Formats: sequence, structure tokens, C-alpha cells
Amino acid sequence: MSINKNNIADFIRYLFRKRKGTEPPQALLDGWSALSNDEIATQLSGLFQSWGLTDEDKRMEINSFLKDYLFTPKPAPVKRPAVIVAPPSDTMQQNQPVFKKKKSNKMLVRYGTAVLLILLCFLGYKYIAFKNTKYLYTITDNVSIRNDDNRIVARMDLFPVQGSTPSFQKLKAQDDEIYYKSIDNSGQLFPFRKVLLKEDNFITYLFGQNKETGYVNTNYVVDNVKEFDLYQTAFKEVKNNKDENADLKAIYRKIIIGSMSIDASTGEKYISLHTNNLPRSAVNATYGIVKQSIKTNVKYNIIAGLSDGYYYSFVGDIQNNEYVAPQKIMMIDADGESKPMTGAYRFINQDGRIVLYDCLTNAVTNYKSQKNSDGNIASFVYEAPANIIDDILGNGDATDPSDTVPAPVQ
Repeated sequence: MSINKNNIADFIRYLFRKRKGTEPPQALLDGWSALSNDEIATQLSGLFQSWGLTDEDKRMEINSFLKDYLFTPKPAPVKRPAVIVAPPSDTMQQNQPVFKKKKSNKMLVRYGTAVLLILLCFLGYKYIAFKNTKYLYTITDNVSIRNDDNRIVARMDLFPVQGSTPSFQKLKAQDDEIYYKSIDNSGQLFPFRKVLLKEDNFITYLFGQNKETGYVNTNYVVDNVKEFDLYQTAFKEVKNNKDENADLKAIYRKIIIGSMSIDASTGEKYISLHTNNLPRSAVNATYGIVKQSIKTNVKYNIIAGLSDGYYYSFVGDIQNNEYVAPQKIMMIDADGESKPMTGAYRFINQDGRIVLYDCLTNAVTNYKSQKNSDGNIASFVYEAPANIIDDILGNGDATDPSDTVPAPVQ
């Protein structure tokens, strides 16, 4: 048996009698009884520590109390005789002098000390919880932080942004709760976490001042700093390309990072877009990242080149939080020889097919996307120019619909 809400009042009375020699004030007992079991354990530890007692001393005090509490019979309450109040009479009563009982200054000091000790223990408990509060890290840019009135008061970005709206890369969470809120008149609810806009302000945390807190959508934040570092590393080149950065939505980033996190060897690698020395027209006509939809808004196959020179497939299902380690994309030449795809390529859509664009020669190649048995693009196969011309003119065999993919999702 331990000290809990059922016996804390008796235990405090036991300690008070033992140390003070008097009965504790009822307010003190009520204050302890109002605490939860976890708070009782925390406050008792602080109380014993303030007295300079060791864990062994604490255990002995508790055991001594429990022995008395469990095995010492409690005296039956004494029934007090009823007091009969006589009706007032018309006769004059002799005035008796009234003596006021002087309050003991010593008792007041003891009571005040006990209340102060409880307050300090409570504040200490809250401050420790404040210092241990988790950070939330963004996984993409321009993530809105809204107040209780749904007004945007700040934003979160992977990399620092200067502007009129305060920008943060990380913020402390107010708690571990999920708050479901609507951001418009549609009534649709979204999951949010509550964050502190002034992370070092203990008063804001203690009293939950609304003007210093905000709400951020849980879909765009993580509470793992290593995962945040992986996001920053993986997309450090993408952030410098406005169009690619805007097109790479949070769902695609989650799949790429979820896949990369399985393979430790990819931890320091980043996505390479191969835009150097390309004319602006070529950059605008091509893209560096393929987003193949397997199940809309749930499962995708992302294809991109990494800084090690190879191209990879990143497959993930964000609904079930299932990811596949990065797989190298293969190139199959005219002789049917297969090897991992390396070089400097971007991608371009031609008649519903994805074709490789060679960034070194600034030209479209004869390599076209090919799917595996799961329906995922896994390689680029060489097709002779004549076949491509026949396909365009409609003289060849009909295009296999299994090799077509939609244009990148905007």
C-alpha cells in the first residue's frame, strides 16, 4: 500500500503532529487531498527533500505511518449530548464580559509556511514540466500558426524566413493534446497542436495566455529533432528552386523522408535537381522530381536523384505509415543491359509518358519510363527513335496504358 488520495490527509496529519506537535489546519489537508496521485508523489518527494531526508528516511516514515494507519484501531466517535436552546425571555440578562481568544502567532507562522511550501512545490512541479516540454519541428515551409479566432499570427519554415509575419523552425508544445479545429465556415475539422509563441515564457505556460499561444496543423510538424535535421538536409537544394519547392507538398516530403529514414546510408544525402547551366526554358519545361500516384493522397512513388549521383524510388503509404527503403532506378539500354541510373537528368512528359532529359546535352533522350509488376515506375528503358516516331504518328502498337503516368500533381 502507498500514499494516495485515500490516505494523504491522514499522512499529512501524522507528519504534522510528529514534527509540529499540533493538529494541521484543515486548509492544508484539503489542499493535499485535492491533488492527483501523481502530484501527491511529486509533492511528497519535494517535501521530504526540503527536510533533508533521504529516500530511506522517506520509506521509514511512510512505513511507520502505514503501520499505525492500518493496525491501530481508531477510537469510536464520542456522541455529544444535544444542546437545548431555551427560548428567549423578556427578562433582562446581565451583561457578561466577552473575552477574545488570542490567536497564536506561532500557529499562523506555521500555517503560512505550510501553504508557501505547497505553493513552491506546485510551482516547482510545473516548472520542471515546462522545461521538459517537447519541441515541434516543421517539415515544410509556410505552415500557418493560427490563434483562437483562426487568424494567422505566425508561420513555420524549414529554413529561416524574414518578413512581417514571425517565422519559426521549431516551437514548444503547450501539451500533448490534439485539438480539432475548423479554419473556415465549412465545418471540417483538422487536427492541431497547441504551441507557445514565446518558448521561454513560463508565465504563459502556467496560465495559458491565449495571446501568446497558437495552433499548428499536426500534418506539418514532427517532434523528433533527428527527423527535422533529415528534412533540412534532404531538401536544402530544393528550397532554392521556387517552383520545385512549392510543388513538393508535405505528403511527398513525408514519403521521401519516411523512406530515407529506413536506410541510414542516405542520412547525409540530399535531392539534386540538376538545374545548373540549363537555360531557363529547359528548366521550366522539365522537372526534377516525379510523383507517381498509387492511391491519391495516400500512397505515392517518388523518383528523384540524390547527391550521390544515383536516382532512387521512394515509396510510402502515409495513411498506414508504411515506407519502403530507397530503391535505385535502373536504366535499360538498347542491348537490354540493365544498370543503376546515374548522371544528370531531369524529367519531361511526352504523350503521357515520362522521358529522361539529359542536362549535359540539353536534349530529350530515348529513355522512357517503365513500370514493374507492382505498377511502380522502376526503370527507364531505351526505345529506338523510329519506334517513338511511329508512336507519335500512330503507326506503331498502341501505347501500353500501364506505362503511362499522370502529370505531376500540382
